[in-house]
Amino acid sequence: MELIIERAKHADAEKLVGIFHNAYSENEKLGFPSSASKVEAEEVREWINNMIIYTGKEKRTNNIIATIRFKYSEEWQCYVLSRLAVKSSYKGKGIATKLMKYGECKLSEMGEKRVRLTVAKTHPYLPKMYGEKGYEIVGERLFQDLPYDELIMEKLL
Repeated sequence: MELIIERAKHADAEKLVGIFHNAYSENEKLGFPSSASKVEAEEVREWINNMIIYTGKEKRTNNIIATIRFKYSEEWQCYVLSRLAVKSSYKGKGIATKLMKYGECKLSEMGEKRVRLTVAKTHPYLPKMYGEKGYEIVGERLFQDLPYDELIMEKLL
């Protein structure tokens, strides 16, 4: 499948809300609550204003089927990959990998040397998936108010 990747625009916000709700409902069912499963268009527009967000569109239909966000962390002094979401009917087709590679390449072109992400420590497949994409565990975050702890993973660009 051919994917068109471009920066998100305000007009994409409603479609992105649908993608987030669809993709993150799976994590909710697995016991990993996420605010992305309930995000609203106004918040997504704020993300578009203040962060780097790419959309993945199916070339044939021009429909947005996936998205990824990169938010700069002052604490870590690098961008953090987050809110990676692929519409469930398109999962397993390499779309997340294409979005990640594209975003990582753009960050590298900006002079960034590394990117981080966090993932639920006990998630059944995400830590392994990110590991296969070059991310290594560099730390852990423990939470009192969530039913899981997170791994901090990093990739050198």
